[in-house]
Amino acid sequence: MGSDIFNVAQLNGIVKYDAAVNGPTIKYTIGRDDLTITAMGAEMTAAIGLNSWASFTGSMDKAYIAGDIAMQEHEVNDVVKSLRSNNIEVVALHNHMLGDNPRMIFLHYLGSGQAATLAQSFRTALDQLGKRKAMNMMH
Repeated sequence: MGSDIFNVAQLNGIVKYDAAVNGPTIKYTIGRDDLTITAMGAEMTAAIGLNSWASFTGSMDKAYIAGDIAMQEHEVNDVVKSLRSNNIEVVALHNHMLGDNPRMIFLHYLGSGQAATLAQSFRTALDQLGKRKAMNMMH
């Protein structure tokens, strides 16, 4: 059904990942292959929640996006600036894990507009990840 509502191939091309179609929604789930993160001795992976995701509903012309971005602390400001400059509302910033190394911060967001524009906004936020080395931050 989502593939009837959205031009999934076009959105996949923008996001550079393949969406999962679930009824009237499509969802991108993207891990952090550039990092190895452990929490309490276990490796965290995309399959158990260390991922960024975007879910789309609506239509190509009037879409809604909601999701989460998994970031290192030094990536937060660049991701927030990217989302806000693309009219995506930042809803929450928090951590999901205890004892994670490196420490990960999760950002929840939502927005509305044309699906292609929202997909580009999500892609631009993803492009902020892994751009520069972490600074030595004290906790």
